[in-house]
Amino acid sequence: MTTKNMKIELLDKAIEYANNVVEGKEITTWEVKKQCEIFLDDYYNRQKDINFEFFFSKKKISKINKLLKLLNFATGFVEGKQVLENLSGFQAFFIANIFGWRYKHKSYKFRYNDITLFIARKNAKTALIAIVFILLMLTEQKYSEFYSICLTKELSAEIKKGMEQIINASPYIKKYFKISSTKTGSIKCLLTDSFFEPRTSESGKNNSIRPSAFVSDEHGNFNENSNFNAMKSGQKNVLNPLVFRTTTAYAINNSIMEEDLDYIRAVLKGVITDERQFALVYYAEEEHLWDDIGIYQANPLRIEENYETIRKDRDIAKVKLSTKEEYLTKSMNVFVQENKYEAYMDIGLWKQCKEDDIDFNGKEVVVGVDGSISLDLTSVSIMYKENNEYYCMSHGFLPSGNMDERREKINYYDMQSRGYCDIHKGMTVNYNKLEEYIRNIEDKYNCKIKCIISDPFNMKQTMENLAHDYEVILLRQTFGNLTVATKAFRDEVYNKKVHYLKNELLDWCVSNATLNYGKSGDVMLAKDKALKNKKRIDMLATLIFCMTQLYIEEEKYNAVEALLNNTDW
Repeated sequence: MTTKNMKIELLDKAIEYANNVVEGKEITTWEVKKQCEIFLDDYYNRQKDINFEFFFSKKKISKINKLLKLLNFATGFVEGKQVLENLSGFQAFFIANIFGWRYKHKSYKFRYNDITLFIARKNAKTALIAIVFILLMLTEQKYSEFYSICLTKELSAEIKKGMEQIINASPYIKKYFKISSTKTGSIKCLLTDSFFEPRTSESGKNNSIRPSAFVSDEHGNFNENSNFNAMKSGQKNVLNPLVFRTTTAYAINNSIMEEDLDYIRAVLKGVITDERQFALVYYAEEEHLWDDIGIYQANPLRIEENYETIRKDRDIAKVKLSTKEEYLTKSMNVFVQENKYEAYMDIGLWKQCKEDDIDFNGKEVVVGVDGSISLDLTSVSIMYKENNEYYCMSHGFLPSGNMDERREKINYYDMQSRGYCDIHKGMTVNYNKLEEYIRNIEDKYNCKIKCIISDPFNMKQTMENLAHDYEVILLRQTFGNLTVATKAFRDEVYNKKVHYLKNELLDWCVSNATLNYGKSGDVMLAKDKALKNKKRIDMLATLIFCMTQLYIEEEKYNAVEALLNNTDW
């Protein structure tokens, strides 16, 4: 691999890493192996095909190679050392793929425009992204804008700090940059008149910028997409836009990164075709969370001192519950549910029950209804039981007039566009629309309503109207009324006997639910008290309402009753 007899070290490192992964010399994930297989096939075979849109530009990578020789690391075990010589295999592979792959007829244009690095902490993630953005500032068109977004000011400053350290440690390029002295100030490249600026993800703050590239740093800490999407929308008129996601896992419910990972995996499996996605996904597989294989899978920066620290953390986490969450998320890079040990449902097991379609045709269904005035989420659920398995769906209702008052970070308009809820005009839920929805269930799904069960709160008039045509059961939310159904529904989910129509709003409600304990082991659903005004559980609650009518607890054997009922004695 030479261009005019010059060895292209970066490419050599990238190819070596890919080969080691594919041949099993590197312990890693199936996702990384697949990305390496794609690279090798594209490099050696597909780019020769006239119909393949992309090629690997040795000219471009040669320029990057030269620039990397001018950069020095600033911290860690490689402090003061040249970047190119000291890049690890996965780092070289990451950089080579970003800068090397181009369109055949537009060599200025990157092939990969959606790039993800999912990796455990202490693997030089920040330094790697800092290097990438320095290279972009030096090589992309004049007057380009580059940004990072993060949840807090402190976190948003990390990439800027990493760039500043590398620039200051690199005398050959330092003179071409002007760095603001403030933590969240800009970095300007005097050669290209480009700048980099860290930003927070405050609502409405990122709507008027024009990023050539941006990185959503600690992307896994977000539970809604509004600011990420605002940044992307600012790229519509950008010549060569790039989007980066970089993150470690978090103990958070409903992280947007989990959905992103689902998409990434679908692409890597060939379910979805997306030639412009590149992702390196490092994490410990479930069966390796507590062994060294998991350590190597989640931590590709091969530094033995780091591994020894992780092993010590692992030993502590095995016996000290308070450290388990930190170990699993930050060292093994796996998401765990927020307040996992208090949660009503394991969200991972719940999502295994998701179906793309539920057939209600000809079924006798129970309808559960939970009303609200304004800020709660009004919900209707439909459920039937067949062969001791439960089939269900939920739908939400809310008013548009108080949308600005809601503290939960949910894009309800997006949820409505996906068919998960209805938004009505006004400050309160339109109960006429709610009643209309319920009355249309039989015709819409060609089913028969067995009964409607509802919390009487705010529902008196609506239920009186419906009672003329349907059996209506008013169910107050008490331990006595709900304990059996609450426990049974979770058990049936864990036994994979529940099937629900996919609904991300319902998933969110399930992830928010904790348990309120009464006497003698009685339970009811509850919301996390600290986040009460930011969470909703209503769409799950109505499924529990349905369960009260469909679940029949097995009769328990009573020795005394059996004796008294025995006529042969």
